[in-house]
Amino acid sequence: MGNDIVDGIAVRLGELFPDIEVHRDEIGQGFEEPCFFILPLRMAQEAKLGNRYYRRHSFDVHYFPRTEGASEEMQEVIDMLLMGLEYIRMGDDLIRAARTEAEIHDGVLHFMADYDVLVLCEREKVPPMETLTQRQRVKG
Repeated sequence: MGNDIVDGIAVRLGELFPDIEVHRDEIGQGFEEPCFFILPLRMAQEAKLGNRYYRRHSFDVHYFPRTEGASEEMQEVIDMLLMGLEYIRMGDDLIRAARTEAEIHDGVLHFMADYDVLVLCEREKVPPMETLTQRQRVKG
């Protein structure tokens, strides 16, 4: 499921920025700017009623600008990411970012997004009881 979300982010980045390369797993030495790097940060799961689970997937999308210190370029990218990554495709489903924020550290744009998904797990099929005998007495 996490890989499906990374795929959805990568596809959406490709649609928004067709001329910019998107890296998923690792970014090697000597990479060419501008480029994006998708970093999965954490995943949390919370049990809900029955066999339902609530999962939060957090990601940090790095953007390395064309030139160092290009704040105007990074502000344009932030504007596009805030609206462009609000909805992404996860397989055949469309999911929405629960939280997005952006910050710039050491000349690199960090765009953080949380995608929340409700998961329904199948339970083991237990055969129903064949018979039930119940005895009850009333006092009085």
